[in-house]
Amino acid sequence: MTPHPTPRRAQRLLLAAIAVLLCTSGLTVGVVVGTAEPASAAAKPARVKGVKLKKPRVDGATASFKVTWKRAARATSYKVKWKVPGGKAHTDRTRKTSKTIKKLAQGANYCVKVRAYNGKRKGKWSKTRCRTTPQLGPVQPVWVDAQQQQGATIALGFRWNEVAGATSYELAYAPGEKDIQKHKKKKVVTVRTTGTATAGVLVGGFKPSRTYCFQVRATGRRGTGAWGVAGCKVTVPTSRAAGGPVHVNMMTWNVCANVCDGWASREPLIKGRITEIDSDAIAIQEGPNFAYDHLEPLPRHQRGCIVGDGLGGNQRNQTLFVRTAKFSIIPGTANGVRFAPDTHGGCWVRVKDTVTGRELILASVHLINPGAPSTDQDRWNQMQAFWLALGADPNTIGLPIVVAGDFNSTRNSRTDAPREYLNIFGYDDAFDVAERYNSLPFINSWNAWRNPPPQSWRWGEHVDRVFVSPGSKVTSWQMESPFGGGLQLSDHSAVRVTVDIP
Repeated sequence: MTPHPTPRRAQRLLLAAIAVLLCTSGLTVGVVVGTAEPASAAAKPARVKGVKLKKPRVDGATASFKVTWKRAARATSYKVKWKVPGGKAHTDRTRKTSKTIKKLAQGANYCVKVRAYNGKRKGKWSKTRCRTTPQLGPVQPVWVDAQQQQGATIALGFRWNEVAGATSYELAYAPGEKDIQKHKKKKVVTVRTTGTATAGVLVGGFKPSRTYCFQVRATGRRGTGAWGVAGCKVTVPTSRAAGGPVHVNMMTWNVCANVCDGWASREPLIKGRITEIDSDAIAIQEGPNFAYDHLEPLPRHQRGCIVGDGLGGNQRNQTLFVRTAKFSIIPGTANGVRFAPDTHGGCWVRVKDTVTGRELILASVHLINPGAPSTDQDRWNQMQAFWLALGADPNTIGLPIVVAGDFNSTRNSRTDAPREYLNIFGYDDAFDVAERYNSLPFINSWNAWRNPPPQSWRWGEHVDRVFVSPGSKVTSWQMESPFGGGLQLSDHSAVRVTVDIP
């Protein structure tokens, strides 16, 4: 009797029989253990699950986050697709189960989905997951609100608007106007947030009479933002540390009478605004030539000079007023000069300070408008003509001068002609050498009838300027609001400075 084979033995006998049968029929079979099937015959991969958007970061001006998912059955690679709603889709392939997506817009809502591939066969897309990228805006503008002399060096007070999401800031600065981040002498100061509208820091060690540029970037718990637009500042010379006993509060204002509409309604309001500010001296540009007497008499002020003085005329569109309690006018000293075209020019007058008895010259000037056909050279020529005429007047010899007006030139000009000319004689723009800035210095004094006015973050754009004599100490600089009686009164904002004169 033949014993009954065990199940395992029977299985081996069956496989052997099948092999013999295949061989005798001319067919072959290969058994490869642990290898994938050809791509064309690959099994379809499973749908990707568990998609998550993690680790959102701010990277300068862009953002990023990491996409992760669970491994899908039979998957050999994955495709990741992302876009903002309604935007263009972007894709990338990876063999891993994660992908960091970079160079995304900050503060944008991105939606992401993933699908698995097995060779050429692809699975279904995962569920879509969306997330808004973090945002850490650029810090701009940055400005100097004070400068202090500390021995042989200068300390600058920097200010900037706080950025949402910031926990601290990096202030970088370097001498000159070259790229700060590539500068070999770049220095960086870290500043904590204040929890208020603005942040700032006082930094010492700056050299006097030097140009420095500076910029700030924000840092938060999700990264570091981009550097903001650079601002620049000229530091005060140490020669202006002492000042002197004659304290002058002087203002300049282009009131735009002839070429701007609505003068009949603006004129009394301008008069009221001048009276309200009550400066010691007021240089007026672009007043109406003859129908101007409505401003006279100004309460507490009297006219010191008009551009027609010394010319045998009554031209009044460039004028200067003084406060009677502060100054007495020296009779017969009013003088003036005209430029071509004859709408521009200036005047000056000798006055005595009623407190100290000291005498000085106060001047008002208006240089030609920028743009064709005028050039920076034209403003140089006009500034030179005015200065030579003023210096040739025997009433001005040996006296300090404060000259205010609309110079139609700034440091943003190709050649800042009037400043460069006056610097030769030791006269500085009060904006450069002021100890305090009582209004935002990056807001332009020419407001173009806009509210808020245009802004120039690098230098400020102040065509309305006051230049002060050597050794004078400028204690403050500010712009006054050009509004009164519910109206904007001019396309220029008045600029006012306080100066102590030796």
